[in-house]
Amino acid sequence: MIGSGWFVGKMLNMHRVESALATARHSGLGGAGAVLSAAERMGLMPFAQISTRIGGATMAVVAVFLLKLRR
Repeated sequence: MIGSGWFVGKMLNMHRVESALATARHSGLGGAGAVLSAAERMGLMPFAQISTRIGGATMAVVAVFLLKLRR
């Protein structure tokens, strides 16, 4: 997951390390801010929260469409 954040950040001309950290933020087991706090990038927390919510909603919509296609 972190690798995909790195490469997508590179394709979108974003800072690669920060986009990888935003991706790692929702996969970390130490809580929401543990990864960003350890990297001293707490300023990315709003971006990470919004991107996680948008990604989760997108995946739910895609799953519903795939389930409808299966029938």
